[in-house]
Amino acid sequence: MRWPRLKPVRVAGAGLVGAGFAVALLDFRDAVPSALGHWLGSVQFVPAAIGVAAGGALASALVLAGLLLITLLFGRVYCAVLCPLGILQDVVVRLRRRLGGRGRVLPYAKPANALRYGILGLTLAGVAVGAGGLTLVLVDPYSNFGRIMVGLVRPLVVAANNLAVGGVEGLGWTWLYRVEPPWLGWSAAVWSLAVLVSVGGLAWWRERLFCNTACPVGTVLGLVARRAAWRLRIEASACVKCGDCLRACKAQCIDVRTGTIDASRCVACFNCIGACEERGIAHEWMWRRTTAAPAPGRREFLAGAAVVASARALPESPKPASAAPAAEDPNACTAVCPPGAQSLDRYLQRCTACHLCVSACPTHVLRPARLDFGFAGWLRPRLDFTKAFCNFDCTRCGEVCPTGAIEHLDLADKQRTRVGRAALKVDLCVVKRDGTECAACSEHCPTKAVETVPYRDNLRLPEVKPELCIGCGACEFACPVVPEKAITVTGRRRHERAEKAVEAKPAAPAAGDFPF
Repeated sequence: MRWPRLKPVRVAGAGLVGAGFAVALLDFRDAVPSALGHWLGSVQFVPAAIGVAAGGALASALVLAGLLLITLLFGRVYCAVLCPLGILQDVVVRLRRRLGGRGRVLPYAKPANALRYGILGLTLAGVAVGAGGLTLVLVDPYSNFGRIMVGLVRPLVVAANNLAVGGVEGLGWTWLYRVEPPWLGWSAAVWSLAVLVSVGGLAWWRERLFCNTACPVGTVLGLVARRAAWRLRIEASACVKCGDCLRACKAQCIDVRTGTIDASRCVACFNCIGACEERGIAHEWMWRRTTAAPAPGRREFLAGAAVVASARALPESPKPASAAPAAEDPNACTAVCPPGAQSLDRYLQRCTACHLCVSACPTHVLRPARLDFGFAGWLRPRLDFTKAFCNFDCTRCGEVCPTGAIEHLDLADKQRTRVGRAALKVDLCVVKRDGTECAACSEHCPTKAVETVPYRDNLRLPEVKPELCIGCGACEFACPVVPEKAITVTGRRRHERAEKAVEAKPAAPAAGDFPF
C-alpha cells in the first residue's frame, strides 16, 4: 500500500521535536518548564537504556521497550522523528538542496558493516569495562546535540538578544533585557564544534551517512529494523528505474538494479514514496510474506545482545586519580557534583553530559568539567563556585535530568544534602590579614554553617561549622579575596546528610516585665 502522507506526518513530528529541544536547550530566561526538557530527554534511546541499566526504572523500561517496538513495527522512526541529531542533519540536507543540490543523485552504496559493527562493539566494550559513562558521552547522538546547542548556539542567541537590547534601549521595552553570555569554556566548545563540523559535513556530503556508519544507536535500531513489520518495497512491475527515488533517498539504501531496499539503513524519511511518479515504492506489511515468523539471524542476535548489554547494571568506574585531594579524608573530591548525584562514581556512570541541566540552572553554577573529576569525568557538569553558587531554593537540575544521574530531590532533602564542605584559610581572610571588617561569607551562608566569632580590635572572624555545611558555594562565591579565596568548598565523593541549624529560642521575659 502506498501512503503519500507519511512524509508530511514525519516532517511535522520532527519539527515539533526539534522545536521543543531548541526551546528547552536555548532558554536563557528560565521561562521554559522543566518538564519539557526532561520529557524530551527521557524518550531518547541512550538515557532510557541508562535508566534501565542503573536501577530498572519502570518509566525508562517502558520507553526503551516502546522505542524497540516502534522500530520492530515501522523501522527507524526514532532516527527520523525523535533523534535531535538526526533532525539537525535533515536541516543541513534541506539547506544543501535549497542551495542547488536537489538534482544530485546519491547512488546505492554498500553498507559499511565493518565500521558500523566495529563502533558498536567498541561502545559495548567500553560499557563492559566500566568506562560506560565516558563512552556514552562521546557517542550518544542526543548528548552531542545537547552540547552543540548549549555550548555553541546558546551563546550566539544570547549575543543576538543583547544586540537587540542595545538597539531598542530608548523605547522602554522592559521585556527585553541584557543577559550575561553563557560561555562554557574552550574545552566544551572545541568538542562541540568538532562534532558539529563532522556530522554537518557528512550530512552535506552524503546526507545520513553518519547515522548509518558512526552512530551506535542507529546501528542497533538498524539491526531491529531489518525485520520490521512495515517496510518499503519496490514494485518490480511499476519501477522504470528512472532514479527519482535515488535523488530523494537520504541513506543511499535503495538498489534500483536489484529492486531492493536495505531496511537496516532506511531512516524512514519516506521521501522516496512521494518522489516516485510511477507509484513504484510501497510501504507494506511484510511479515505476511513468510509462512512462519523468521528465525533470528546473526544480526538480530547482535541487536538483542546490544540491548541486553545496555540494560545490564553498569559497573563502577575506577576512581579518578585526582579525586581525593587529601589522604586524611578519603571522601574528599576535587570538584563538586550536583545535589542528587548521590556519589561521584554513580554520577559518572549515569551522566552523558547532555548539558540540559547546564542550560536549566538559573545561577549558571553548572559548568562542563575538564579534568576536575579526572579524565573519566570529562565534560560532565560540575559546580563552579568561581562563577556562581548553588541556589538554596532550587531543584531544577534534578527536575530536567533524563538519565537519573541527578536524582530529583524535594526541596527539604536538597537543603540537607551535603555535596561539599567549606574550609577557611584564616591567614588569607581580610579580617586577620588586613584587620578589615568582612562578613560576606557568613551573610550569604543559607544554613548558618559560617558564622563570625569575636576577634581582636572589636572585629569578628569567620568560623565554619562543618556539620551544618551543605557545600552550596555561597561563601566561596561571596568571598572578596583574590586570586585565592579565603574560604573554599571541597567536593564530597559520597554525598552526606548535613545537620540542621537549631533556631535559638528568645529568652523568656522576667516576671512582671512586658514581653515587647
